[in-house]
Amino acid sequence: MHPTRSLLTLTTLLTMLAALFATSPATAADRTAAATRTTSAWLHDSLRVDTADLLSRSDLVLATAPWRADQAVPLANGELGAGVWAANGWTAQLNRGDTFPELKSAGQLVLPGLYDLSSAEDYRGRLSLHDATLTQRGNGMTVRSYVRADADQLVVEVEGADPDEQQTAELGLWQGRTPTVWAHGDTAVVAETFTDESNGRSTGQLAALTAQARDVRAEVIDDLGVRLKFRPGADGRFRIVLGVPSWAGEDVARSAAAATRLPSKPQRNHLDEWHRYWEGAAPMRLDSPDGSARYFEALRAMQLYVAKASSGGAVPASHGGVTSLWSSYRDDIHWSSDAWWHFNLRQPVWANLGADTADQNDPYFDLYLDRIEEMKAWTQKNWPEAEGICVPEFLVYDGTAEACVSAMEPSWLNRILSTGAELVENVRLQADYTGDRELLRRAYPLLEGVAEFYLSVLEEGEDGRLHLHHVNALETQWDTTDPTPDVAGMRTIFPFLAEVTREHGDVRLAEQIEAAIPRLPELPTTVRDGKEVIAWSATDEEDHNTQNPDLEAIWPWRVVGAEDQIAHDTFTTRVFDQTREWASDAQQAAWLHRADDMVDLLEQGTSDFQVFDNGFAAHSKNHDPLRGGGFYDTWNAVVASTVQDALVQDDHGTVRVAPSIPEDWSVTGAVQVPGGHRVSVEVRDGEPTLVGIEAGSRDRLTMANPWPGQRVEVRDARGRLVEHGSGDVIRFATTEGASYRITPAGASYRFVALGGSAAQAPLELGSRTYGVATSTPQVVSDTVHVLAPSKLRAMLRAQEGAPIYADRAYVVDDLPDELAGTIMVRGANDDSKVVSEEYLTLEISEPTTVWVAFDDRGEGVWWPRWLTDGGWTRTSSTLGTTDRQMVLFRKEVPAGTLTLGGNSGVSGQGGSSYVTFVQEP
Repeated sequence: MHPTRSLLTLTTLLTMLAALFATSPATAADRTAAATRTTSAWLHDSLRVDTADLLSRSDLVLATAPWRADQAVPLANGELGAGVWAANGWTAQLNRGDTFPELKSAGQLVLPGLYDLSSAEDYRGRLSLHDATLTQRGNGMTVRSYVRADADQLVVEVEGADPDEQQTAELGLWQGRTPTVWAHGDTAVVAETFTDESNGRSTGQLAALTAQARDVRAEVIDDLGVRLKFRPGADGRFRIVLGVPSWAGEDVARSAAAATRLPSKPQRNHLDEWHRYWEGAAPMRLDSPDGSARYFEALRAMQLYVAKASSGGAVPASHGGVTSLWSSYRDDIHWSSDAWWHFNLRQPVWANLGADTADQNDPYFDLYLDRIEEMKAWTQKNWPEAEGICVPEFLVYDGTAEACVSAMEPSWLNRILSTGAELVENVRLQADYTGDRELLRRAYPLLEGVAEFYLSVLEEGEDGRLHLHHVNALETQWDTTDPTPDVAGMRTIFPFLAEVTREHGDVRLAEQIEAAIPRLPELPTTVRDGKEVIAWSATDEEDHNTQNPDLEAIWPWRVVGAEDQIAHDTFTTRVFDQTREWASDAQQAAWLHRADDMVDLLEQGTSDFQVFDNGFAAHSKNHDPLRGGGFYDTWNAVVASTVQDALVQDDHGTVRVAPSIPEDWSVTGAVQVPGGHRVSVEVRDGEPTLVGIEAGSRDRLTMANPWPGQRVEVRDARGRLVEHGSGDVIRFATTEGASYRITPAGASYRFVALGGSAAQAPLELGSRTYGVATSTPQVVSDTVHVLAPSKLRAMLRAQEGAPIYADRAYVVDDLPDELAGTIMVRGANDDSKVVSEEYLTLEISEPTTVWVAFDDRGEGVWWPRWLTDGGWTRTSSTLGTTDRQMVLFRKEVPAGTLTLGGNSGVSGQGGSSYVTFVQEP
């Protein structure tokens, strides 16, 4: 790994430059020549970067408060996470990554006193990636929120509050949860334990709330929540501390005291850790005339932020591509929350390798290496005719699985064997990129077990080769022979396994592996669109999922590449075109040096999947963000890996620079390659201008000539010529810790540090936005309050463009005059078939008029009796929405409690849910 890199201060930099140019008086011609020389951020021995400025280009900008849960801003430290949005003034949902089996939320914190900030006309917000801090300003107030990097605490620091106004902080859960609630002095607690019925293991979480303010008093609200009441300091400041430690039922009072303990300067260590992380990560700036490159730069930066924010625990925080640490959807989590699909873990691993953030892969390796014995026992029990270890595609946190069962027929997960091969390859890559020999020692039982398993299930065929039968080509093709992922995988890992087993003294196993290598099957082929292409497998089975097993030969296995026509033909005739957020089509295009295809796929994938303003993706195309379902981080990992591979590739020991950079892109960035070498490349309009190497080991580096046919010079940090030539490749010896600059002979440069100007508005790419550009504000009314259901409590002002449902993105597009400016209580379309006498309960402070808008398809079919028999008058007006036209009913109601029934009057039937409007005097 590289030591921390820090930018020379501006003063030092100017002094140094002045000294450089003060050796002789500069003529006007000299100045003109200097101004027109190619700029470079490489100086002496490294790429000089103003890390904070560069990252500020990718900050998540909030032009308006993020009122919706799907706009929640992510904060986390790997074990504790928070999704922060503006509902009810200011809301944060707290989540831990270790409360198995279901990863239920620790609750939601609400600060109603911050409503004036969130609703302010001058509101501005920014998630600083460099500081891992959300700062929001408005109406004279400033709020800074962060999850401490060094402790499992959410800290909220407020300035500019009215010193004389009482504030509250409410922490609570929801129906279906059974917590312990406790309050004493200035501390309030919500805690709950969980038991995994499958194995008897117990986990839990305790959320302890306190405030640094005046007159702090804690109280229990009900059996689901607690509250603090307090006054800000005389200077208008107060601080909220919410600790959510690892907890399994210990003494509540003692645990709460420890969880809320705070140092005098809590942000110091937090900032120090994040700044060290960013100084060590490989920087990258991407620019293009249409702004798309800048957008991909932001998605990559967000991915690196996510990598750090989600990797502090003992296991990966991502399950099936969803990182629940910053969920804002209560306990709703896509997929299984106590198990991992390896296919959804692969993308961040590769992104971290290239970004020189490989330490963030530790939870990934811990997940498998800490469970070697369990996986071996599982294999012995469930695949008794085999030896070694079958690494399951679907691994449960306790080491059990839903795969690797020989007695079961192939299915979605069962009999996917390439998971083990890919895990072995990732161990090898991690060691090669970082020099971590201890990882190889620790992983040896796994490496040995995977080798033994493959050898035991291979069967000799009539052709004398060793074949795999009755196994899957990922989830796409079941019950096949010789799936491409396994064939490519074995051809890649077997030489490595032979070497490592021999090094460990297991000569017998090494010889078995070596004997198998020449007998492994060739990649299966087929004919598609009249072209010979790589096949999914050697047998013709139907498809079940939309992965492209044939493209696995390009990446991750890289057994065919840009020089192989069959690779290009396979890519251009692929059956499935980037159907899910995990699809690696763009990255495979980068490895084939198809720059235009790469950009098209990045743009299309972002349009298809990155539906959330906070930069996260959905699992599939056309997903409505208001439907929830979790924030997927996989697409950003694909983007990060793709742009890194486009800038620098290690092609079987030959480093290639800018092999897939489009001709109108300008890039300055660095990528880590095997050997621990950081390769910095500067590109202008698609052409490299300079390459720098910070050597991570003693090595002999081979690099394809970045300027084919031109004479190239390699110089060390002192300017001494190390190597030169004009051949197709350049080879030179590196010394660990030394630096080298590679340029066309005679080239000169004008130094300009790599930085950038902070983003001032959300970024846009087609229909997608990175940052919150718009969000309909919640309103607070003296006339009406929603008592139930709680998910409908956030009321809006009726206006065109306002969303009509809490869980769909449909909006008002034709508002009758009589509804303009009324208070709108949205519907919940997930409840469209609810049949109930009591569904929506409103508290009305004074007599007023209430309207309900109903789906006209229900007339005479499923409209409920409370609507037709409850005194509601059908009007001649209709409400136009992007969902459908809705019929308006009106009723004059007195002050008091108003209860409306469900959306339907017939069990199992219903359409769109109704929407309610209340007139304010």
